[in-house]
Amino acid sequence: MKHKFTKYLGRVTENLELGFEEKWIYVHYTKGSIEKTACLLKNEVKSNEEYLEGFFTENHVSEEMKKEVRKFLKNEKNHNDTHWNEFTTFLMKALSLNMVFGITIAICVYAGYKLGALLDTRFDIYPTLTLIGIFTGIGLGGVTVYSMVQKYFTSPTPKRKDKEQSINMEPVDIRNFPVIDVTIEDVRMAIRKFSDNLPKGVYRTILVQDDNSIDFKQLASLLGGIPSKNFFMSKETYDLFEESEKQIPLEMDIVQKAVDQYVKEHKEYPMLKFDPQHRVNYYQLLQDHYLKGAPEIQFYITDLDGLVTHIKPQKKTSSQS
Repeated sequence: MKHKFTKYLGRVTENLELGFEEKWIYVHYTKGSIEKTACLLKNEVKSNEEYLEGFFTENHVSEEMKKEVRKFLKNEKNHNDTHWNEFTTFLMKALSLNMVFGITIAICVYAGYKLGALLDTRFDIYPTLTLIGIFTGIGLGGVTVYSMVQKYFTSPTPKRKDKEQSINMEPVDIRNFPVIDVTIEDVRMAIRKFSDNLPKGVYRTILVQDDNSIDFKQLASLLGGIPSKNFFMSKETYDLFEESEKQIPLEMDIVQKAVDQYVKEHKEYPMLKFDPQHRVNYYQLLQDHYLKGAPEIQFYITDLDGLVTHIKPQKKTSSQS
């Protein structure tokens, strides 16, 4: 069985897939445009974490990802220990109750035999009632043993987890939170904490409303209040903006989708080959109908897996010896 882990490092997505077998560990790792696959042979007496540590160091896996994997491996070990404890408890119960079950059935059969034999002697119809008494004793013994199994071997229904889940799903009442002043960095940190606790397959874009503004009802508990001003986020790059720049994420999402589609079909970026600033070439996107109109903002293609940015890249200066 394979286990997948995902981390969002700013604009770059980091993915790790692990598969544990008896003799080896399968690892598939991607970070932006970097992709590594390895099969780690388990030929020494080491833990899974120790086998993975070398791969993590060699490929510069983020601390956030390593922390999540270590947490998973620890929980997996505790889970296995729990199963072992449950098995040993079951075994002890089986060994201690085995004798009780045998004695119970023996007593019921013996009592049925004696009662049937007594009635046969009185009514002189041997062995009819004796046989009926024996089979009745077997049935009564079986019912008694079944009742004991249900009482001692059936696990209790877990109710606490369901209760905790129902509590966590309760909607947040923003009237209980004050209006506060926050910085864009405060919002960024709150979004990261929020996304770290999301289930697999659910992304932080659930925070973004139709106008690209952030729904702070979901972040109120992390921020300690509702911000006094709006903040905006790109659904494609996760960049954050203040209200004075709210037009940027709207156009950024349109341009990013157009660039992604162009790359998918043309296998190259829509920019001039010798442009040192890597500006998005709107003419190419308009000509092939990836854009309906030229954006007012100039965007640039970064080295981070083809993500676009509105920030003009700085000129690289050569170091002098």
